[in-house]
Amino acid sequence: MVFTGLKCTLVEIEVNGTRGQPALIIIGLPNKAVDESKERVTASLVHCGVKIRSMKTVVNLAPAEVRKTSSALELAIAVGLLQLYGNISWNTSKTLFFGELSLDGNVKKVRGLFSMIMAGKALGIKRVFFPMENIEEVRMIQGIELFPVKNIKEILVYNNKKQPLSFVSSKEEKFSDQGKDEFLSIVGQEQAKRALAIAAAGKHNMIFIGSPGAGKSVLAKAMRSLLPPLSRKESIEVTRVYSIKGISHKGLITQRPFREPHHSSSLVGMLGGGRNLHPGEISLAHHGVLFLDEFLEYPRQVIESLRQPLEVGKITLTRVTGTVHYPARFMLIAATNPCPCGLWYQAPGKCTCSDLEKIKYQKKLSGPILDRIDLQVKLISIDPERFIKSRKIISENNKRPEKDSLEKIREKIYLAQQIQLERQGNSNAFLQYSDLRKLGNIQQQAWELLTSVAEKFSLSNRGYLKVLRVARTIADLEKSHEVTKKHLTEALVYRIH
Repeated sequence: MVFTGLKCTLVEIEVNGTRGQPALIIIGLPNKAVDESKERVTASLVHCGVKIRSMKTVVNLAPAEVRKTSSALELAIAVGLLQLYGNISWNTSKTLFFGELSLDGNVKKVRGLFSMIMAGKALGIKRVFFPMENIEEVRMIQGIELFPVKNIKEILVYNNKKQPLSFVSSKEEKFSDQGKDEFLSIVGQEQAKRALAIAAAGKHNMIFIGSPGAGKSVLAKAMRSLLPPLSRKESIEVTRVYSIKGISHKGLITQRPFREPHHSSSLVGMLGGGRNLHPGEISLAHHGVLFLDEFLEYPRQVIESLRQPLEVGKITLTRVTGTVHYPARFMLIAATNPCPCGLWYQAPGKCTCSDLEKIKYQKKLSGPILDRIDLQVKLISIDPERFIKSRKIISENNKRPEKDSLEKIREKIYLAQQIQLERQGNSNAFLQYSDLRKLGNIQQQAWELLTSVAEKFSLSNRGYLKVLRVARTIADLEKSHEVTKKHLTEALVYRIH
């Protein structure tokens, strides 16, 4: 089996031996790596005591029109030769073999195994032989027999009485402790913490704009402690992407991804691509968070390339070698300074930037990108005396005052998400206008307020819709069936400055 993006194609290995000049020929559109595998396969069989027959041997990789690019086919080729030579006689139908071979017959780890086994299971495959090194990646898969192997010799002694791996369930957690320390260390910034809770509950995009040291990065990383774990369906989707990328995990990925690439990241690194069309950061952040710190320091092309994925939740990569589709339903959290020196929001007179420099810097954040961000939060550094007061309170109470509030926020977020799933089957951030009209339960006064504000501040249609989505999330956090004027007013605060 080979994969292109998330699409896997079943490859059938056909082996035929005829009289003629001794040779091993691989046909079926193999690339250089697959064509070279005949040397590794032959050497590994000889090392395991298998006598290579003196005949012309042709290995066909079907279907012929699909390019074969994976060294994971080597174990299957070896099994085909063993059947030809009569070393094994058991039925290999409905069976997949994955593994790269070393010259001594050992079976090496392969990339994308989780995705390929899941695809094989959907095609009715009954059993899979794979490298022992991949065992932690796939052992949680149910409904298919899994046989890890270290060496080709284990294939030679295999019999049908051997038992498959037992199912090992993943540990279930309600919330992750990652980011908990960051959240508890935040002093002040109550509006920003409120915005974090709203974004987590509705999966809204957000941006923090503020001076250096105001807490933008700490707030963003605190999001990790506010997001509930992935559902099983989401876990499988995320694990498939990471498997194809070659980032292995022990079992299913249960906690939401939190990706924070450096601002020197390239367009290919962000979107995906390259020679083998690998997934990029936006796909690795699928069902999780993509945190872009120093947002305006990223190349403009990289920033603007986020427009379509933010809207449609997927990325289509088209190159000469083919077209692949990757999921990219992520929550964007961006953080940036307001000006080159970063002190514009501080006390008057501290900023050293000219008006022209400020305008030029802020123009890096284009209108189309800003329009796609639901919550826009302005941060100002807090009074240093707040740290002293906070330490006194902790000393007197012998505990952090924010600890209880963190648990309450988590519970409110979890309940709000459950309300959304029961009402419309997905998060508020993905609601269409027709859904909001039908399911939003928005009061007439709220509609009238939004209409007047939209006309006054020239809100785009997208901006209009995003305000409604945020207002619906605020209402869900407060367990309100209807979206009132109060909820809409708070949503507008995060949209209009």
